[in-house]
Amino acid sequence: MVRPIRDARRYSSEKVSPSIKQEVSGGVICLTDVGVGDAFPTLSPDGTKIAFGSNSDGNYEIYVMNADGSGQTNLTNNSANDWYPSWSPDGTQITFSSERDGNAEIYFMNADGSGQMRLTDNPADDEISIWQP
Repeated sequence: MVRPIRDARRYSSEKVSPSIKQEVSGGVICLTDVGVGDAFPTLSPDGTKIAFGSNSDGNYEIYVMNADGSGQTNLTNNSANDWYPSWSPDGTQITFSSERDGNAEIYFMNADGSGQMRLTDNPADDEISIWQP
């Protein structure tokens, strides 16, 4: 069985884990670079992709990679923090939190990063979204 290990501090403001790991028969392997600040992993519904936040360019961006750690792709690529990705039930879309408009709001995009748009707009921080089937 292969599954990403979720960061136990996912919903906390504490320092996040330095990498994303994968549990495999007989142990754990590292899927991302140690020390970069990768966190908030979420497995796609079909189990083939992992969306996650990465601080590899100096601020958090949403990345997607294959479940084995290959093919890492930056989907958001902007100067604001983007984090807490959540897959749609059919795996074609991702919601995430972004500070690009001054405070944390929920955004939506296609699984390839296209079609990004803001879903919430209020003075309070909106950080975590969860899809319902």
